[in-house]
Parts: sequence; structure tokens; C-alpha cells
Amino acid sequence: MNERLRYGLVGCGEIAVHTSKAILNSQASCVVHCMDIRGELAEDLAAKHGAKAATRLEDLLGDEQVQAVIISTPHYLHAPLAIQAAQAGKHVISEKPMACTLAEADAMIEAADKAGVKLGILLPQRLGFHVQKARELVRGGAVGRVLAFQFHSMSAKPESYWHGGYTGRAKDDWRMYLEKSAGGILIMNMVHNLDSFVSILDPAPQRIYAEHSTLATKVEVEDYLSMVMRLKDGAIVSLDASSAAPGKESHGDRIYGEKGQIDLGRNVFRVFLTEPSADLKAGEWLEISKPPTWPDTRTEYVDRFAQAVLTGGEPPVSGREGRRSLEIIRGAYLSMKRGRPVKFPVRERPEA
Repeated sequence: MNERLRYGLVGCGEIAVHTSKAILNSQASCVVHCMDIRGELAEDLAAKHGAKAATRLEDLLGDEQVQAVIISTPHYLHAPLAIQAAQAGKHVISEKPMACTLAEADAMIEAADKAGVKLGILLPQRLGFHVQKARELVRGGAVGRVLAFQFHSMSAKPESYWHGGYTGRAKDDWRMYLEKSAGGILIMNMVHNLDSFVSILDPAPQRIYAEHSTLATKVEVEDYLSMVMRLKDGAIVSLDASSAAPGKESHGDRIYGEKGQIDLGRNVFRVFLTEPSADLKAGEWLEISKPPTWPDTRTEYVDRFAQAVLTGGEPPVSGREGRRSLEIIRGAYLSMKRGRPVKFPVRERPEA
């Protein structure tokens, strides 16, 4: 594919730097316009791409060279900016989380459908080797019927994170407040794990119960959360996560099946099978290494989105697919608020 999809970057803060680097390594994408209300951030990324810089969204959306936008802004701006971009005829990639509520997510999907543009959610972890290998093994029957899926992620975010992310590139305290961020460790970070879970298992959730609180951080959003979710096929999903865990050791994510177990560690992928499968023998833990040629997941995402726009097909994580992990997150938050399990499909409207 010789043609490149021409992107405009909306928001040029911390996460946009990673996307900018991914596109610089791309064979199917390029950046032609960068926009941020902080002009110096837009100019910084624009210089790396030989692109235009702007401080007004209208200038970027009015640029006929821009075919698609990538929204990398605080969470509460994802939906309104995505809708505005779709209405301007631009294809849209929104950073995670897709939106703050399911109603916002539905409005984004509706706007993209009505405008006839593609909507993608930037959740590239599902394109990583560990997730793709787990998906292959689970869907190929190597571990048999899945009985349980466990998530365990403990981190220790520095106080400075809440005022400017990990790098301090864009000073802003939006992450601290529920109205602007919609939540803490679950929606900010574990959304990646939950999207991977959706990709691997294609689950049908039945109900969810969660407890969470702000125990060690001077913010409005949760820094500790535990949840349990039951699937319609009987499997049990559990999640424990924190952004304020001294030592920040994590056990990683695990899949337990009738005929085996998969350990999706951060750096190591292991599998234990009770019966041999393909070239994997049984009865011992096997470590499977990522091929050295495996592509960078963020570059792979923007390239696949470009292919979907230029040649047809679905984005790597469509709006409807991105909504699935958001529904789990919203279910967990509503469960804590209501003090009881929440059934699927999740209804956000107040209950009598």
C-alpha cells in the first residue's frame, strides 16, 4: 500500500508523544497537522513530522489534508471531540478509555455511523504477542473450557503523576477529579487488560460486583479496587489493582482452563498443559518467547487503522469493540455506588 493515511493529532501531551513516534515508524501513516491549546506542545510534535501546528481545533478540522484524527486529551474530552471530528467528516481514533460513560460511547458510535467514518479506540495491547498467543491457545482449545481469568496489577504512581502524568510534559490535574477522569486505576490503566480479556475470550458477562476506594492518595478517584465478574458460561473473572502499592510487584494476568493454565506475565509468557497441543508438550511449564520481528503494537495499530480506511474493513479495535471493556468498567463503578452486583447489559440510568 503506497498511499499513507494523513493524521491530525488532537492533543500533544504525554501519550501523544508515543503515538507520534509510532507514526514516524509507520509505512502506512503520516502526520500533517498537530493541535493543542498549548501551542508549544503542538509545535514540538509538528516539527518532528514537518506538519502544521494549531491551537484551535477548527483549524485542524478545516484542513482538507487531514483524513483522520487521533484524540489524545483528558478523558472527559474524548466524546465531544470525537463527535465534532466525525461531523467534520474525519475518521477518528480516540485514546483509551473510549469515554467516561456508556451514553457518551454510544453517541460517538452514532456520530461515526451517521457521518460514514471509521471510529477506533487506541487499545494496542491486544495486538501484542502475549495477548495474540493467549487468544490462539484459548480459541484453539489448548487449555479446554476456561474456568477463571485473574488480573493482578499493583503500581505506585508518584504524587507528581496527578499533576502532569509520568513526564510532566503537560501540567494539568485532571487525573485527580472524578468528573474529568471518570475514575482511577481501573479506567486509566486496567482498561488495557480488560480489552485484552475481551479479545482473548470474547466473553458474555452476566453480573459484576466491585469494591473500591481512595485509601492512600489525595485524589477523588480510586487507588485500590477489587472486582469479581461472573460470565454466562460459569467462568469467574477477578481483578485486583492499585496505583498506591509500595513495592509495586504484580503477579500479572492468568487464565485457568480445564486442561491448562496461561501466565501472561509482563516479560515472560508461560503455559502449562495437561494434554499436549500442537508443538507444546504436557506436564511442565513452558516458556514461549516473543519473536524478535514482532511489530511495535502502537505502530501496528495506526497502520491497521490506515488500512481499514484506505482499503476497507474494520479498525483493529472499533468503537463497538472498545465499548465492551468500558461496559465492564462502568459496571464495576456502578456496583460500588449501588452496593450490590450489577447485571449485564449495564444500565447507567438511576434505578428506583
